[in-house]
Amino acid sequence: MFIQKTLFYFIATICLFMAHSYAQCKPLSIIRDTQLEQYTLKNVRRLFKAAGLNPNAAQVVFIQDETLNAFVISGTTVFIHTGLITNVDNSDEFFGVLAHETGHIVGGHSVRLYDNLQKARQTTLITTILGGIAAVASGRGDVGMAIIAGGMGTAQNFFSSYRISEENAADSIALHLIQKVGYSPSGLLGVMRKIQASERLTVDPKYAYTRTHPLTQDRIQFLQNFAETNIPLTDDAEFHLIKAKLFAFLNEPQQTLETYKGTDISSLYAQAIAYFKKTLISTALEKTDLLISKEPQNPYFWELKGQILFETGQIKPAVEAYQKAVTFMPKATLIRLSLAHALLENNQPDEAVKHLEFIVVRDTLLPNAWQFLGRAYGMLNEKGKSLYALAQYDYITGHYSEALNKIKKALPLLKNDSVKTLQLQDLEDNIQRNKLK
Repeated sequence: MFIQKTLFYFIATICLFMAHSYAQCKPLSIIRDTQLEQYTLKNVRRLFKAAGLNPNAAQVVFIQDETLNAFVISGTTVFIHTGLITNVDNSDEFFGVLAHETGHIVGGHSVRLYDNLQKARQTTLITTILGGIAAVASGRGDVGMAIIAGGMGTAQNFFSSYRISEENAADSIALHLIQKVGYSPSGLLGVMRKIQASERLTVDPKYAYTRTHPLTQDRIQFLQNFAETNIPLTDDAEFHLIKAKLFAFLNEPQQTLETYKGTDISSLYAQAIAYFKKTLISTALEKTDLLISKEPQNPYFWELKGQILFETGQIKPAVEAYQKAVTFMPKATLIRLSLAHALLENNQPDEAVKHLEFIVVRDTLLPNAWQFLGRAYGMLNEKGKSLYALAQYDYITGHYSEALNKIKKALPLLKNDSVKTLQLQDLEDNIQRNKLK
């Protein structure tokens, strides 16, 4: 599954990065995609390591929003708008911004920001659910986070905590990290120039980064002086492949076809997705097969083929395509989830269970995995296990009463399964202890 939106919108409306065009706060959703996450996380871990942080603690969460933005709130999770990828020109610009956010983590700036969040609960942000933020920061991206702001003025005052001094410090750290991992300082400078030009002309909502990261000419000059070291851009092809993919999935097909007209890998990728969205399936498959012929071991091309086939009712060949993708990337839980779904539709619940049990051990908060597992157990007439999985699904999705009801029914049926019994008892205790009804 290429861009898998979670089942949830953020628990409440996010007003963190409002531009003038945002008359009201709007709900946003988290995007899950293996290719996007793996590529970004690999490089963010390099930045963390260079900064002396634990690279294994790094996490990234992608928000579907067209604005050029990224932010940290607390902990070591970097939140990234999809617009950061689609609005920059190269990987140096992308990771220049993420290096800057890493600088905020190193400088402890997010700690003060988190404190301000708690103080804001006593004013117009009284309903801010800080637990949701902690959940996302600890990896519970599928549950989402909740931030409610009381309006434009409140949001702007709230984020005044980002002082120029902190921005300067983050810039300085970022430039050190960029050089250490091999990116060019020209990337971060390029982003800042884009924002500065936009601010001079008009308030462009695409460049919301400046709303939370105030710019000054001194900062631009500092970056410019540093970039004069003439370190060339290290732009990589994988970034452009991901950018093409995001652009194609998030924009109208005709816009994609007008933007990506070439015969290079990135253009073919975007074209395949665009034709798929236009329901020109034979053309989409032709483009996908051409991609596979060029890179036969690329799991993401096989994943795309599986998605096209599955969503057009060609279940058996979809299973075969997804199996290829899993062969080339066996640890990718989201790709396995797509395979498991296809196996269920192909009436192969026993095979689906093997993949789903693999998934829930490694990504316990992936709702669809528990839902499909409950369905698979049901198809195998294992009622107790089915209720067990569906109770987990209800808990993750916030349906606590339904979870308690299923736990009550499942426990007598699982008396010989001590592991699942203990897990359900822990789940029940947690619901009762926190009075989650």
